[in-house]
Amino acid sequence: MIPHGNKGPFADLILGKQNKGGLDLGRYGVEFLPTTKFACQIREGRLYRANSVYGILPWFSAKDTLNLPGLLMKGAKRPWGNETEDGRTWLSRRFSDEFIDFLDAFSNFAISLRFDQMPASTVVRMLQNSFWSDRPHVPKGGCKGVVDGLRADLRENGVRVKLSHEITEILPGDAEESTKGNRFCIGVRRRGRDEGVWVGADSIIHNGGHPNLLNTLSGDFEVADGIREQVRDTQAVGGIGFAFALDDEIPHRGSGVTMLPGLSRVGGYVIPTFSDPSLAPEGKHLMITHQYVPDPTVKSEISKGREDLYESIPWLSKHAEEICVHSYHGNWPCNRAPQGAELPSDIGVDGIRLVGDGSRDTVG
Repeated sequence: MIPHGNKGPFADLILGKQNKGGLDLGRYGVEFLPTTKFACQIREGRLYRANSVYGILPWFSAKDTLNLPGLLMKGAKRPWGNETEDGRTWLSRRFSDEFIDFLDAFSNFAISLRFDQMPASTVVRMLQNSFWSDRPHVPKGGCKGVVDGLRADLRENGVRVKLSHEITEILPGDAEESTKGNRFCIGVRRRGRDEGVWVGADSIIHNGGHPNLLNTLSGDFEVADGIREQVRDTQAVGGIGFAFALDDEIPHRGSGVTMLPGLSRVGGYVIPTFSDPSLAPEGKHLMITHQYVPDPTVKSEISKGREDLYESIPWLSKHAEEICVHSYHGNWPCNRAPQGAELPSDIGVDGIRLVGDGSRDTVG
């Protein structure tokens, strides 16, 4: 899902014109398809649907409607100094529990974090971006559609793409005869194999997460103790998602992201096949859920999430078949850090930059 649709930074990067900093991947068929609704929720077994941001307001109290403009106009482009208050505490003085639970479920679904895990200014800015943006969109062909476009663009620019490979070590360029004349000597190995090859490079753009980079970087490169401590002390974010095959008799007809407020684990679900039918066989639909992971015992967290889903979605047991469960947790496999706790993209080694959800200090 693309939460901010065609008006957000991700769309600007992927679909924007190259002379404005975009990749213009529409040249390769990359397309974002709007969801059928702006947002939905299931509360006490009833499905609510809204076509716009204003459509959700009747679901909640007059107090929430009156205080929403203040939230949207609050200055939050930068952190509020030395913050000690979390987002839920800040919101609780201004909005009803029902409204906060709805927004908190969206945060859980979108970024695997709850409001009480983030600074207040981070939560306010995230909500502003969500309310001012487009409705969520679905990438045509799913994530694969975007990845295929990126690969096509790289190949057009003479880049070789090696899939299923891993970095084993990063040494100075003169460590091997074949890489002399380069700044770095990089060990590259196909996963599952013992032997690798050495590749020379003068710069590295790394999206495997700070811990993985530091583990492969040789002692020849100096990284400040402060940065190592910051990486060590930052807890990676984890998430769990279920994928269900649905029959065509489901009562929920639409691809709007559906929040499940007030649950212990799951934030919500989406049925993207109502925007892109190609994501499932004819006569079937795909449903994807998401939940945060507060405990490292992942098998237990999966069980709790499954209980949440069957208890909160009245029709699930009759119309759904569980296809798979996927999770990311530990060792930064998705390179994610808590919002407001991002790590530096520059670790002090010339020629190396980190990118990804866990390093946002140089991007908006």
